[in-house]
Amino acid sequence: MRDPVWNSGRRACTLAMHPADAENLGVSDGETVRVMTIAGAEDIELEVTDRMRPGMVLLPHGFGLEFDGHTYGANANRLTPAKHRDRFAATPYHRNIPCRVEKITT
Repeated sequence: MRDPVWNSGRRACTLAMHPADAENLGVSDGETVRVMTIAGAEDIELEVTDRMRPGMVLLPHGFGLEFDGHTYGANANRLTPAKHRDRFAATPYHRNIPCRVEKITT
């Protein structure tokens, strides 16, 4: 990954979720949650925002790689099933992947 300094001061890789969904799950802004699909799971910081539609979440692509021994963000590729791709080009479809979000309990 590129040096994360370029994102200094910004929340560069968060899972965006509608406030009503966050309330139903008992999670809050800034909390780390687990996103699971049939392909895998990733832990990521939650961003509660009314810019999202209820029932949907948004995870930016291009993060989840390591820099200097630390992982920044979550890797959308780990959540994308191998067969969920374009038939001809084999390009993965990173959109419209059914997932489940859970509160992480310790």
